[in-house]
Amino acid sequence: MRTRILVGVTLALMFLAMMYFGGVVQVVLFSVAATLCVYEIRRVFLAKEIKPFVIPAYFFAVSYYAITKYLGIYWILLLLVFGIMAIIFERIFNQKRTNDDVMAAIFIFIYPLSFFLCMALTDGILSHSLSRTAMLMVFAAPLLGDTFAYFIGVFFGKHKLCPEISPKKTIEGSIGGLAGGILAGLSIFFLQGLWSQGNDLRIVSLLVLGLVCSIVGQAGDLFASTIKRWASIKDFGTLLPGHGGMLDRIDSVLLCAPIVFLYFYGIHSYIK
Repeated sequence: MRTRILVGVTLALMFLAMMYFGGVVQVVLFSVAATLCVYEIRRVFLAKEIKPFVIPAYFFAVSYYAITKYLGIYWILLLLVFGIMAIIFERIFNQKRTNDDVMAAIFIFIYPLSFFLCMALTDGILSHSLSRTAMLMVFAAPLLGDTFAYFIGVFFGKHKLCPEISPKKTIEGSIGGLAGGILAGLSIFFLQGLWSQGNDLRIVSLLVLGLVCSIVGQAGDLFASTIKRWASIKDFGTLLPGHGGMLDRIDSVLLCAPIVFLYFYGIHSYIK
């Protein structure tokens, strides 16, 4: 547990540094995270003797954030389409490649890459102040929910949540996770004044969004667990001691990205 806490604190400090510096630092960190997740999900398929063609996915992971931020949506959509086309053409001319390999390669573009793209869109389309608030929500709500769920589950958990998927998760821990998401929304309400420049979001909106992100984040965590059980592996990787791989750490974050993007770019703009 001590190692888990130390690594968690280090990751939190790296995230805060990214929030402060933004720009190139943010582009690089997100690109590295996406590339590591592609590597880890590829290992999952290799464990099942499925060999996806991942060069297009790696190229997308390395470049998606910079293209979205500096060139725009048009170019990233072209990259997405041509990446999938490359997988299809490679299958036609590589007789050793199976259709299972192709489906796995396309799946990687859906999970995790399309969710990483939602984070880039959240940062690239919104104003600076709103993008800071949105990005903090994407990470704070599910990760604080994870933290609450973990400790409350360890000390008070008695009733299993989804034993066939994740035997250690409990209903008590899940409820604690919801409380963590709400606390994240409350914290962001008070913190947003540091950068919002008068464009503050209402506390009710942030509390509800924090709760929703906690629910969706738990679903993302459970979905990742189904993948690991299918591949008969414990973690996606070993990069982060006490946490597993990069995908183990942000599986709950990924599913929150489109929810936050939808709210800030759609609902919030409409209400405003």
